[in-house]
Amino acid sequence: MKISIQSFNNNVITCQLEVLSSILFDIDLQLDLTHDNQQQSFHIRQKGWDVSWLLKGTYQVIINLSESDIVEQDYSIRLVVMHDANCTATVLDECHGNIEITQIRKVLSPSIHWDIQSSDFDVNKFSWKKGHADWFYRHFDHASRVIKDLMFANSDKLKGKILDVGCGDGITDLGLFLRVKPELLVGIDPFEGFNNLNKFCNENNLPNGLINHDNLIFSNASGNEIPYEDNTFDVVLSWGSLEHIAGGHEQTLSEITRVLKPGGILFAHPGLFYGEYGNHLAEFFDDPFIHLKIPREELKSRLLNTKANYMDRSGQTFPPEDYWQWYTELNPITADSLEKELRALGYEPWRVALRSSNVIEYTDEMQKLSINNLAVREMYATFILK
Repeated sequence: MKISIQSFNNNVITCQLEVLSSILFDIDLQLDLTHDNQQQSFHIRQKGWDVSWLLKGTYQVIINLSESDIVEQDYSIRLVVMHDANCTATVLDECHGNIEITQIRKVLSPSIHWDIQSSDFDVNKFSWKKGHADWFYRHFDHASRVIKDLMFANSDKLKGKILDVGCGDGITDLGLFLRVKPELLVGIDPFEGFNNLNKFCNENNLPNGLINHDNLIFSNASGNEIPYEDNTFDVVLSWGSLEHIAGGHEQTLSEITRVLKPGGILFAHPGLFYGEYGNHLAEFFDDPFIHLKIPREELKSRLLNTKANYMDRSGQTFPPEDYWQWYTELNPITADSLEKELRALGYEPWRVALRSSNVIEYTDEMQKLSINNLAVREMYATFILK
């Protein structure tokens, strides 16, 4: 990556940023202003810009100081571009110059304003510009970074062989694969949602050259019969899949344990049946605990006769009958039950993050249920196989 100053006019610095690799992840830009050996530093991330990735091409970085609280005087400037900013940021390039800041406008909330534009791409269509409301962002950017940075702390295990059990559309796997460059990443899912991966990537401005790799493999295998030999994988992932295995997830856990190497790491993010997201029916009901309050047949009737408020799934929608089938197949996993199952299989917890609901209002029907099971709405955990 290269950065250079193009111009400075009316307190606006315009820089050219050239990305030389096919894709670059987790970028930060730093502006240093120095006067009389006193330095001030400003980062694009401080202003809410999560530049999760940039494609190969040329970009213009525009830094507007006109409404800042910077003192009007001469400065020497240093512009730095870094990547892997979520972990240990690596400086890729920097440039230097001199500017004179004059006539700062007085405003109620002074601030430096950043912008990134390009004649090669519409940056506003990049997933990180859309944020959490966007399905592709939640998987390609957010989920892959939760795995890599939060739950694995950039473990070297991710450089080895990875298996994703229940990979869905494969978007998270692609985001992780491009970020960590493992020896092998295999995603399995009998529903074959990954067949749409090329379509989703094209819709989100990712060229085919980023998608097709010999060591990124998808297949329709089941978690109950994983087609790999014992002790094959360094890492196994299960994001929102264990609860969906019809007939129970015990066989899948046994298969995962068989193909995972001793000392390998299992990541699990299961849907917790009694938690706020547990019934997977939020597109039909406002009450997240409705499945715990009314009889099963009433739930089915109301579901099949309710117009869904569909969430963004990159254009995919499913009929109410599918949701009912998926609901009936759910495994009633809790954080406690999964921990006990995995300890019995020889795992020890490594990194765990639990998210709880703010307030749970009990009804008579819910009195038999534990506080922990109702209040814990999400579990992210890594376990090491001893």
